[in-house]
Amino acid sequence: MNRCLYMIAAAVSVSMVVLSCSKVGGGDEDPNAIDQSDKIFPVITVSKPVANQVYMSSDSIIVQGKTTDDRVVYKGKVLITNDATNAIVSESYYESHSLTAIDFRVAYKPAVAAPTDFTVFVEFQDHGLNTVSASIKVKVNP
Repeated sequence: MNRCLYMIAAAVSVSMVVLSCSKVGGGDEDPNAIDQSDKIFPVITVSKPVANQVYMSSDSIIVQGKTTDDRVVYKGKVLITNDATNAIVSESYYESHSLTAIDFRVAYKPAVAAPTDFTVFVEFQDHGLNTVSASIKVKVNP
């Protein structure tokens, strides 16, 4: 009797493993596929920093916000650029194939000897290749 129960339990376990490993939808869907029917652009909300915000050299520039889409946010980036040198001093990249919203937060601690302007650039795209961006200027004093 116990041997029979062990065999049934093993068969059920194997069935559960096979079911849990099977692909939903059963197709060879490309996660990078472009959705030509998607015509609605994502929305970016940047809560930090505010335009023309002034920092001290010991402060961190915090870039924080959220992007949303009516379908799926595909990919995005947050860049902080030193305007005097055009050097990208901080960069973060995001990618999703299932999320309708992505929260982002990036921190960069600059060290400057003279007042320096920086540009915060945020860009996101959905699977319809609809792209939105936001650009915010900030200043860092020594």
